Amino acid sequence: MSITASLGALLSPGRVLTRPLELAAYASDASFYTLTPAAVVRPVDTVEVKALFAWSHRQRVPLTFRAAGTSLSGQAITNGVLIDLSRHWRTLEILDGGARVRVGPGIVGGIVNAHLARHGAKLGPDPASMAACMIGGIVANNSSGMCCGIEHNAYRTLASLRFVLPSGTEVDTAAPGAEESFAAAEPAIAAGLMALKSRVEGDPRLVERIRTKHR
Repeated sequence: MSITASLGALLSPGRVLTRPLELAAYASDASFYTLTPAAVVRPVDTVEVKALFAWSHRQRVPLTFRAAGTSLSGQAITNGVLIDLSRHWRTLEILDGGARVRVGPGIVGGIVNAHLARHGAKLGPDPASMAACMIGGIVANNSSGMCCGIEHNAYRTLASLRFVLPSGTEVDTAAPGAEESFAAAEPAIAAGLMALKSRVEGDPRLVERIRTKHR
């Protein structure tokens, strides 16, 4: 079965792009690199993302996620299958009078700030491409900016995150018992992360080096 046909069994045909003109439109990002994807898909929820991960394992075809495609390093292109999150992941919910905001990866950072401005607030990070880049890239790159430094970068202003691992495990870090559930579902990853943490904390020179670099 072709890639087009097998992907069409997972998503509606209108959300699987394979025409040469469509693929050419996604063959570059803001970098000077070019890679033409085998297909571009537009999932609408995490159920479809999990199905795409399972398909990737079966077909041995890599997946690359893309939001705005403002990367200067070629992170948003692939010759595998490109997952476009810019169409169906634009949720935005203002919480606590603007003190917090819940957003999807496909909404532009500048649009989020426009909504927050009505409450006298804005996001922490302020990358130069704020008018074009999307939340997915801002979080994935731990975006900062000329004004926010390291105190208000993406990681420092992130309260919680809902994510899906390639295994299909879905985690909402705001849910009660999220850490325990994650450790039970992904014991190898959880143990590996704690081992790295212990390794860093057990080396005073490494601790000081990290603190110096992130001043």
